[in-house]
Amino acid sequence: MRIVWLGVLSVVVACASSTANQVGVEFTPKDQLAFDDAVDVIDRPVIVESEWQGQFERRVTHADFIGSVRVESISVDQDRRGTGYRLVAHVVETLHRRAPRDLALEVHDDQAGFESVRMYEDDLLGGRFIVFVKWHAEPDSRDVVPRWHLSPDSPGVRDKVRFFLNPGASDGRTEVEVLAP
Repeated sequence: MRIVWLGVLSVVVACASSTANQVGVEFTPKDQLAFDDAVDVIDRPVIVESEWQGQFERRVTHADFIGSVRVESISVDQDRRGTGYRLVAHVVETLHRRAPRDLALEVHDDQAGFESVRMYEDDLLGGRFIVFVKWHAEPDSRDVVPRWHLSPDSPGVRDKVRFFLNPGASDGRTEVEVLAP
């Protein structure tokens, strides 16, 4: 009996000690579109359809972490790749899975999301956002980095996140009763 309990205890300890930034499944081209290191300002995604709707759903269902963050600092860096932004975001509330208390979110000028960060730079600092993170192992490196997307921390975004995390849950506000004539 003692051996069984030791086995169970070792599994629990192993699970508890796993880091929040472990790479799960493969990072696909579709993930690259969803976790684009970009910012959007759509605070009511319920009215958005087509491709954007699919990207939002993929962000929620494929994220390794979803949370409410406050952007604490923004810096512009120059390195061998060119110009890049580094956002430090403090996790205020966890909505799905775990992450470190602070996230370093980076984007370089050769990435699609760079322009959105440049465009909304003034609105980012001190702002509250919902962050969608998928951990990614860089090719030819042992480094694991967050690939991310920021959406406004609004009731509309939160409702849509809850909807995709709990697809079977009903919301009395959206139910419709059909009556026969």
